[in-house]
Amino acid sequence: MTLMNTLIKTTTPAPPKMIVYGQPGVGKTSFAASAGAVLLDCENGAGAVPGLIRTPYLQSWPQMRQWLVELASSPQGLQALAVDTIDWMVQRIVEHVVLDLDGKNKGDVTNTLGTAHGGYFKAREIVQNIVYRELLPMLNAVADQGVAVILLAHAANTKITTPEGFDQRLASPDLPQWIAPPFIEWADCVLYAFRDCDGRKLRTEGTNVILAKNRYSLPSELPLSWDALMQSMSGGPAHA
Repeated sequence: MTLMNTLIKTTTPAPPKMIVYGQPGVGKTSFAASAGAVLLDCENGAGAVPGLIRTPYLQSWPQMRQWLVELASSPQGLQALAVDTIDWMVQRIVEHVVLDLDGKNKGDVTNTLGTAHGGYFKAREIVQNIVYRELLPMLNAVADQGVAVILLAHAANTKITTPEGFDQRLASPDLPQWIAPPFIEWADCVLYAFRDCDGRKLRTEGTNVILAKNRYSLPSELPLSWDALMQSMSGGPAHA
């Protein structure tokens, strides 16, 4: 068999991998609960959401990693996995790198991304390695088991530079700009949750002030509802 015989010529339906971000209280965690998701509790703020299945409060990246490994290897009928929130998970990875892995001053709270591991922001590269080599592959392994992956995030007003070199400000997931791109590229959907006079909604397409995208030919706005999102996803072919 040659490599040409392994080319894939048909569509391959797969569970969605998404980022859902918005202001506190808009309903992100309730959205995850409506998906039947098991929630990795990274910020200890989901206790009041009815019908939600969640882990104990995970206070460190090693604890979070242990759960991801477990869920990737033994999903046991899991429909969806939600991370609440990805910005807090990234913060715990940063703390792990600058406090636990820095041999010179282990546990020193004055360690920062700029000073740990010899300085010059070398710690950022270690955080990026963990995201690229561990976190995203583990999330892909969960998705490969037929499980939807929902990364919840807070919203931030972020200054970005476009590929053309223009600076602009966007509502976007609250992730540092040096680590945000791999998450945005990895996700099939980046959805902005908001509330207006007609209720709670998801923005699925980007504007000049909102970062959003999707690969499913979704309407530009949907109700903040897992059922509505799934129905729209199944209604048309995906696009790049």
